Amino acid sequence: MTSHRVALRDFDSLHDADRLAEWLDRPHVKRWWFMQKAEDLIAHEPGSHAIIEADGTAVGYLCWEFPPLQDLEAAGLTDLPRDLIDIDILVGDPELLGQGIGSTALQLLLDRLRTRSDVRYAGLATSIDNQIARRAYEKAGFKVFREFDDPESGRCYYLVQETGS
Repeated sequence: MTSHRVALRDFDSLHDADRLAEWLDRPHVKRWWFMQKAEDLIAHEPGSHAIIEADGTAVGYLCWEFPPLQDLEAAGLTDLPRDLIDIDILVGDPELLGQGIGSTALQLLLDRLRTRSDVRYAGLATSIDNQIARRAYEKAGFKVFREFDDPESGRCYYLVQETGS
């Protein structure tokens, strides 16, 4: 594993939109993010998404929100805590997968979330088939909450970590 200096910076739609659209179109990302459109992600509220940088270069994307009840109902995840922030993450370059960038970015985001009094848990979902993602999430301290059937992605794991508060 290569060591990288990882940082998060606020998403800037003027400078980052094209790069995000390009990442979403890459096969290793599209396989798991096939339902996401760049324009929907770009429209996220300021402060709810970020660019992942490794050694000063933009290499990935993170977004987070309180999950809408209709999404939880559709996935059968209404048993998740209400004070949970749901996270989505991608690393845009396949050659950077498995190098600790994703898990480090998640730890940096968790540090941010720990300062919020309205967030006690963070969680994320991944396909059972996406072993690279599951390893990164577990390395960042997430534990499997349970399996579930996602309406679009099929059989998935939902992983959770307590943030404090």
